[in-house]
Amino acid sequence: MRRIPIFFFAWIFAIVATHAQETIDTARFWAVYKFSYKTAPEQPEFDWIDWMYLDIGDKATKYFNRYAEIKDSVKNEGLKKGLSGWELFEMTKEYPVRGAAPIYYQLYNEKKTRVATEYVAHGYVYEEPLAMPNWTLQEDTMTILGYLCHRATTHYLGRDWEVYYTTEIPLNRGPWKLWGLPGLITQATDADHYFLIEMDQFKHLTEPIPMTYIHRTLGHKGGYTGDEYKKITKATYLKYEASYHEDVNAFMNFEIGSEIRDTEGNPLPVNKLPYIPLEK
Repeated sequence: MRRIPIFFFAWIFAIVATHAQETIDTARFWAVYKFSYKTAPEQPEFDWIDWMYLDIGDKATKYFNRYAEIKDSVKNEGLKKGLSGWELFEMTKEYPVRGAAPIYYQLYNEKKTRVATEYVAHGYVYEEPLAMPNWTLQEDTMTILGYLCHRATTHYLGRDWEVYYTTEIPLNRGPWKLWGLPGLITQATDADHYFLIEMDQFKHLTEPIPMTYIHRTLGHKGGYTGDEYKKITKATYLKYEASYHEDVNAFMNFEIGSEIRDTEGNPLPVNKLPYIPLEK
């Protein structure tokens, strides 16, 4: 493969930061979730925390990483000012985003789920039929953020999940792909205790905001003029997700179609990002 010097690495991050947007609904409610997770089964404690937002409209929900959203916005403004890739890196390094940050759209009117993400040089999106978990309602209760919550369990997308939901917020929505209960899901954990999703805030928006679907990478001067996300199957998406975490540098070579080397011409070392997939 053709060799590319390491400075290309900084440049490529400068051109994949922001996106085109398409309004798919209007968010009327908003929830914040603390997403704690392990990256290896043997870890006794959670290894990382992401802060996730859930926009809730009449027709759709959007679940996304808040830090990734801020990081993209800062990069976009920096590109419009003509900043370099290294300057953009310095501006955004304070926002802790580990690896890629998928966005999950539940499109209830269209009866499908859409998942979109960017890795190094390209964005990808897949769709699947909207599938409601088969819930078993339990008698246990718990108070979370002042709301009386009820317990429910399900086997869903390869894992056993235990959740709490509150009928005091009568929305059958929830974080990630979890939904379909008589109230908003306020907490979720899997049977292996690899993941814990806890609601931290909930708001009824007095001024509804547009809910956008992101599907293009940015242009080299900022703005939503870049390449459209590649539509792939879910099987391919999961394969890419695993390959990316196995070796970020090798995945970057795959995306660009060229071998990136350091300034001395050596291949980049393996850059593994340990993770446990949400779906088995």
